[in-house]
Amino acid sequence: MQLDGKRLEIVNLLSKPMTTSEIAKSLDLSKSTVSHHLKILQKLGLVKVEKEEIEKNFIKRYYVSTLHTPEMIFPQEAKILAGFRFTRDEFFRTLIRNLTVYNLENPILLKKVGIDVGYHLLSLKVEVDDVINGIANLWEDLGLGDVRTGSNRIKVYDCYTCSGLDEIGKPYCKLDEGIIEGILFKNTGRRHEVIETKCWGTGDNYCLFEINPL
Repeated sequence: MQLDGKRLEIVNLLSKPMTTSEIAKSLDLSKSTVSHHLKILQKLGLVKVEKEEIEKNFIKRYYVSTLHTPEMIFPQEAKILAGFRFTRDEFFRTLIRNLTVYNLENPILLKKVGIDVGYHLLSLKVEVDDVINGIANLWEDLGLGDVRTGSNRIKVYDCYTCSGLDEIGKPYCKLDEGIIEGILFKNTGRRHEVIETKCWGTGDNYCLFEINPL
């Protein structure tokens, strides 16, 4: 699913609650087209129903962009923001989750950042299996999740990045993919492709990263 021009226009328009009819009139679109775009934007977590009203036996829904109302995406984090009660962990988790959600349509950028971070994060200079075990230990030491390893795979429970987020039909953790790739390249001298095949975003309660040498 891509954020094409019209969907971006809808997201930008919904800084205040609007109905399907109001959106259609503002953007000169049919109501059926707007409804189609709204369903996709809701699935991506970028638009949410603000309120509903009954009018002449019909339900009138008012939509609003979550980009303008962060509490709709992360209610717990929003309460922290509102009360100015930040711990360092709360700050970084809120930052990472927002960067992840807002870059769902541009995951390459997050992965590139992750590769650079990973390259400078861990230096072991050992074989691949030992590097994977080293990554698992690092993840747990940093509080990024409860990790299990296997042959060319890393499974993470209670993932710092995505645990508890909505199912959106695709993985969230591109930053984590990049970090693992960067660590592997730094320590083995070989490039690997890391692909997250299971995630809270795909409806699973853990993340699974598959590691393939290139």
